[in-house]
Amino acid sequence: MVDRKLRAGIVGLGVGKSHAKGYMSSLDAELVAICDMNVTRLNESGDAWRVENRYSDYAQMFVEADLDVVSICLPNALHAAVSIAALEAGIHVVCEKPMAQTVAEAQQMIAAAERNSVRLMVAYNYRYRSDSQWMRRVVQNGMLGDIYHASLTWRRETGIPGWGVFGSKAASGGGSLIDLGVHVLDLGLWMMNFPRPLTVSGSTRAVFGPQSKKTWGRHPGDVIEGGFDVEDGGIGFIRLETGATMVLEATWAEHTHPAEDGFGVELQGSKGTAVLRVNHYGSVDTLRLYTEIQDEPVTVTPGVRFNGPQGHEGLIVDLMRSLRYGEATGTTGDHGLAAVSILEALYTSAQEGREIPLV
Repeated sequence: MVDRKLRAGIVGLGVGKSHAKGYMSSLDAELVAICDMNVTRLNESGDAWRVENRYSDYAQMFVEADLDVVSICLPNALHAAVSIAALEAGIHVVCEKPMAQTVAEAQQMIAAAERNSVRLMVAYNYRYRSDSQWMRRVVQNGMLGDIYHASLTWRRETGIPGWGVFGSKAASGGGSLIDLGVHVLDLGLWMMNFPRPLTVSGSTRAVFGPQSKKTWGRHPGDVIEGGFDVEDGGIGFIRLETGATMVLEATWAEHTHPAEDGFGVELQGSKGTAVLRVNHYGSVDTLRLYTEIQDEPVTVTPGVRFNGPQGHEGLIVDLMRSLRYGEATGTTGDHGLAAVSILEALYTSAQEGREIPLV
């Protein structure tokens, strides 16, 4: 146990703003330092959060700020290098998803954490929804029986990010699959207690992005800031060691219901099927449980209460409590590696047109 609040920092103040909310809500940590190359954003955030220690150089922050933990909230291509720098400085790391672009990078990050006896955690914020956690408890308590299939989806009608580097393979490692698909992939693996994947098959497409169509925050035809050489849709088929199968589908853009933006996890088992469907990040009527009672089909509609911190806020609050009291953390580097391994194999399969073995 640490007998004081943990000293926390953030590198990258885009999605890092969501991490800041968690640190400011936490009883076990305090936000003492922030870093961003955009000086205007850095100072605006520092003033809003009353953080005096402001840096444009993360290496300097790691040396000077006396941090216990830092959130890495940068483009995907920088996750490994900056996380490893923090880990080598003896600082616990909360890295945004995806943990890394490649399996090799993820393994290097895990090795750095082990070498320096610090924790590496991944910001899987959708685990920290009350409906996601209810569904995991249902699975873990055996209410679905033996799970034989999982369907994991995130689909948008017009949702290609028109800003930043989301469309750049060099900066992001991929498109819709590594941006959106990683979230539902993690949810499925986490709910099923991380069964080992045996093989992966995948297919990707780029239909709308190369034409600058269906971009989020831009008019059709406007140039996408970072270019576009990734997929705007993809699908994967995964065979698991338990005998179960998993289908992953993630799209940034497609012709479907106008303004569609929703994710889902469906787990089919021998005793029942649980379905999580979230539209536009809402929290109302998101769950169904299908089973049988006395040989008749029954539909259960849970009324889950969204009490307490949710999303990134809930994630940070939980991780800081675990770190301070020396408990196992809710997310780990191994969890991050599991998703990266599947995504890397999926992209390889799509490129080479064959099934990829993982064992």
